Amino acid sequence: MWIWTNIACILLQAQSQVNPDYQLQTIDPDSDFEACGAADLDNDGDLDIVCGDAWYESPDWKRHPIGLIRNVGGYRVDFADLPLDVDDDGYMDIVSCSWHDRGIFWRRNPGPALEPAPWKMTVLDQPGNMETAILSDVDADGTLDVLPNVIGRTVWYELSDGELIRHVVSEDRGGHGIGLGDVNGDGRPDLLGPEGWFEAPGDPLTMPWKHHAEWDLGAAGISIIVHDFDRDGLNDVFWGMGHDYGLNWLRQTRDETGSRAWERRVVDDSWSQAHGLVLADIDDDGHPEVVTGKRRHAHNGKDPGGNDPLIICSYGFDVERGMFKRTVLARGGQVGAGHYPVVIDIDGDDDLDIVLPGKSGLHLLRRRSRSGPGAVDSDP
Repeated sequence: MWIWTNIACILLQAQSQVNPDYQLQTIDPDSDFEACGAADLDNDGDLDIVCGDAWYESPDWKRHPIGLIRNVGGYRVDFADLPLDVDDDGYMDIVSCSWHDRGIFWRRNPGPALEPAPWKMTVLDQPGNMETAILSDVDADGTLDVLPNVIGRTVWYELSDGELIRHVVSEDRGGHGIGLGDVNGDGRPDLLGPEGWFEAPGDPLTMPWKHHAEWDLGAAGISIIVHDFDRDGLNDVFWGMGHDYGLNWLRQTRDETGSRAWERRVVDDSWSQAHGLVLADIDDDGHPEVVTGKRRHAHNGKDPGGNDPLIICSYGFDVERGMFKRTVLARGGQVGAGHYPVVIDIDGDDDLDIVLPGKSGLHLLRRRSRSGPGAVDSDP
């Protein structure tokens, strides 16, 4: 079995063109889960990977089962794998959500033994159909909250005393795509959706969030990113089309009255189904890039470009040219981005690696040492 698995890994990697700055490692070619997370699950000081029904022990990525997760119509009922110590026992648990069950739930890390499976699952809430969820500090208190992408509502969950407490921003606004960032420059993180943004109040726990219907993004990926890409002092918005072609940005400007205005521009319309987007400085130049990639069969191949080759890219802004520059990290083969890739220094060598789940396997793009060979494979 070991021989055939390794042969399969070699064949899959041979089909993928990988940027020479990265080394491709297939963690599990048979995984069809579209979410993942990275955390020290066994408290040994190394980061492990969790993906769906299993966690993978660093450094050899030995697979350990967590519990069965059913398949509904080609989708695993596991749309996020967020490491969070829910019960405050010193061991990282896994918070998840689902489209089909409309639920937020968590799986309890059993602690020192780690082997008993299944990990106990507890359903916390059922706010509605969810595409995925991300960890973000919504209330700016220095601790991470759970921010799900709920269709038809906007809610977030604060961890307190072993519970995830729901806070409702809107009972009737919410669509495909969500993000967090300071849109108006007041120092508070706002909530973004496909139909506009919610302005964070002075007290996000008790005061209402004002909605600004300033754009229509369509079925956006997650997260919708807020960052001052052109360095003009105004934060811009970057998003991908989750079920169509295109990555786009809204450049924030001011009109003749000083009011906020937006210029919509296409970044890249050559590939489709960009679901997960992460802002991270992966080339260590002091300015973050958008890391994203194609999700495999987001609607089982029925979306525009649904059967096109997979691709993983980063997008950094070239201030002199006033446009984004694309760097292809992987192209073709089985390496996709799933619901949400994880960008993290997985091996502790002071650079950022990329964990990539999806219906075509669980993969790791490990950043090579900067002293080694290789040139960046870029194109405009």
